[in-house]
Amino acid sequence: MTIKEFMFQYALGTLSKDDLKRISKNTKSKKILTTLSKNKDRDVRYRVAKNNSTPIEVLTKLSNDEDRYVKKFAVRNPNIPVDVLATFFENKDWYSRSCVADNPSAPVYMLTKLSKDKNYIVRSRVANNPNTPNEVLKKLSKDKNYIVRSGVTYNPNTPIDIVAALSKDKRSKYVRSSAKKALLDKGIQV
Repeated sequence: MTIKEFMFQYALGTLSKDDLKRISKNTKSKKILTTLSKNKDRDVRYRVAKNNSTPIEVLTKLSNDEDRYVKKFAVRNPNIPVDVLATFFENKDWYSRSCVADNPSAPVYMLTKLSKDKNYIVRSRVANNPNTPNEVLKKLSKDKNYIVRSGVTYNPNTPIDIVAALSKDKRSKYVRSSAKKALLDKGIQV
């Protein structure tokens, strides 16, 4: 479907909700994404927020969406500007900080600070983030919370020696199990 055909059908209201969700997820057209970012259906808007082709100005607007779900995916989008991420990074709400920690393009300084967050969910999201530096992963591998430690095992960039140490975690069977699975996924027998 061309942009012109889409705009015509959209104006007529002939596209189903499923059509709109599919298009908002898969299109690379900035014009279509901009149009769909104003759709009243949150399922359409959140797919626009997740789409890596969504223009920066649209992501910025969606990061202020009334719907928390839409906002979350806009903040998690790797193309959102760092100054917008900074707003959520400094937020007192743990949920906002966890969205920054989920962003694969979050700057290292943000991830480093969030790795010390009082909320274990924020720390666990930092542990999973592929942009988290090894020295931070090492510290998180010793976190008091087992969910944070297991998050370190899921990070594809965690050094093998850290994952191997977590496979012998004395505090949690869950951490040991997730570490052993991570090692097996890397072709290392335990």
